[in-house]
Amino acid sequence: MRLRQNGEDTVAVSFYRVDDYSGKIGTFNPGDSGYAAAAQARLYAMKEGSTAVDGAGYGLYTQAQITHVNAGDLIAMQLTNKTSGNVYWAFSQANETVGSESVGHLWSYGANTWGWEDTRGGGDFDFNDLVVQLDFTSASGHGWLV
Repeated sequence: MRLRQNGEDTVAVSFYRVDDYSGKIGTFNPGDSGYAAAAQARLYAMKEGSTAVDGAGYGLYTQAQITHVNAGDLIAMQLTNKTSGNVYWAFSQANETVGSESVGHLWSYGANTWGWEDTRGGGDFDFNDLVVQLDFTSASGHGWLV
């Protein structure tokens, strides 16, 4: 996994396994009471042992390796803004609402590359505060997606 941070807040990203493309975990749907705890129980560990990867800081890059991902796993992300204490989910139904609409904080750029918006209400909607690229081409990644 490769991370490029363009936002100024201190952020961290975590990855967890879901049961389907709607984000369901067992009997919990995104936004349900208990969903955060269910996601916490399914967090993937990084090679160094943590379950979250901190952004490198404004304008900087870092990378990490996710462990124990199995064929067929459906992986979702969660962004924690450590500056504000807010948590944002890949599934908008689990995020805050503005004008009775759930706010999306994640955008797909294609080729397993995703951009996060790291502030409440969708911030400036540029979806580049933290850009995450996942490379599942091999156990260590070959950089083929770069």
